[in-house]
Amino acid sequence: MSDDKTPDGFYADEAPKQAVSEVPEDPSGKKLRWAFRKVDATLLFVLFLSNVLNSMDRANLGLSKVAGLEEDTGMKGSDFNVVASIMYPSYLVFMLPSNLALRKFGARIWLSLITVVWGVINMCMAFAKNRTDFIICRLFLGAAEAGATPGALMLIALWYPRQMVTSRVALFYSAFAAGAVIGGPIASGIMKIDNPRFLHWEWIFFIEGLATAGFGLLMFLLLSDYPESSWLFRRDEKLLLKQRMDEDQAEGGHRAVNKRRLLVHAMDPLVYAQALILFCANFGVNTILTFSAIIVNKLGYSPSASQAMQAAPGICGFVGILVSRYYPKVFKNHYFSSLFCSSWLVIGSIILLATTNNGARIFALCLLSFGAFGNVAIGPGWLMSNVGGPTRSAFGGAINVICGGLGGLCTSYIYRNKDAPRYMFGHGMNLFAALLSIVVATLAYGIIRYRNKRKETHPIDISHLSADDQIDLENDHPDFRYVE
Repeated sequence: MSDDKTPDGFYADEAPKQAVSEVPEDPSGKKLRWAFRKVDATLLFVLFLSNVLNSMDRANLGLSKVAGLEEDTGMKGSDFNVVASIMYPSYLVFMLPSNLALRKFGARIWLSLITVVWGVINMCMAFAKNRTDFIICRLFLGAAEAGATPGALMLIALWYPRQMVTSRVALFYSAFAAGAVIGGPIASGIMKIDNPRFLHWEWIFFIEGLATAGFGLLMFLLLSDYPESSWLFRRDEKLLLKQRMDEDQAEGGHRAVNKRRLLVHAMDPLVYAQALILFCANFGVNTILTFSAIIVNKLGYSPSASQAMQAAPGICGFVGILVSRYYPKVFKNHYFSSLFCSSWLVIGSIILLATTNNGARIFALCLLSFGAFGNVAIGPGWLMSNVGGPTRSAFGGAINVICGGLGGLCTSYIYRNKDAPRYMFGHGMNLFAALLSIVVATLAYGIIRYRNKRKETHPIDISHLSADDQIDLENDHPDFRYVE
């Protein structure tokens, strides 16, 4: 088993060997571009749909509450908030074991397996009768979903050269918003099923879980860990893709994680400041995914209308995450890009706090979604743009995932039954998260400006270090410059 790192910092087994002497000539690059478009239409599309189902399965708890879940299961007070939050501790605890299994079995097998498992768990929630049943199911759900995103990112890193990874990761993450767009209307349609076998909310869990489990089986047929092992591509396409990825590996000079540098990165406030942007953004994202239909329902709309109207903020979030990839070019840096996204969060939260007009509050949810999903792309992108080597990449990526999970955990408790219909505490916490996002982004920007200036005025002497030791300096190398 190889200890080389993939471009996004994941370990991967050594790819199957294949002779490249038969690589077809492609002086214009048209054949290679066509091959990557085919990768987009197959592998990336399958991963996108998997993440859409992941988003829908996370959101169906809130949609089911609108359909009567709380009353039918005897939940009272903060019971629903406990059920909503309980998946995140197991999600974080099983992150490392799932990543180890991912390395052992490969992304294709592990991704397919956990997709089937979390689909079956969602189906089991259709049979849950009380709070305890839901807590058990949600604990297992968090454990099952722990490897979904790392596995997808690993596959993207194995199929695309580094300069193409960022845009594909952004498209992958946009699936969370896409799930919010279609999840509500689908739940509204499912509620029209008039069959005594299940209650309306039970049908939501059963049908959506069945679709996820079935798609997991399809993933096993369509995914491959490496281009050369896929049956969806012609031999000449496989050879071109393998040649390009071999070139990318040579250009990247990938190295193993340096354990001595981990402590240095663990004491760096810049990592935490940038990771907290995702923590803050997830307040808005989880508000949309889990609570938007509940908020709309408490405005006086029917359950089916509330579920269908979740599509409006979902569309805004989908647009927000797609256009966010262009912000660094427009604003010339990531800092002002993050401030732009956070400003929409501030405006949306203030409107939600200040008015009781239904139309204005739904519009405010759209603004909240646009800004939150935008920062979901900007925050991690900024952090990962400032990694000077595999050790920084591995540590930064781990802290980013942890902060994102903690954001989801906190959001589970801010929209409480006793605060309906105004939900002043929940909207106030979203405003606090938006302002905190501005503070930590400003802190990160200040640190970056200071370090870049100091590198110019007080460069360190590394002439006495070996070539390997110089590379192991990563972000501390005098030639490294942080991305603003």
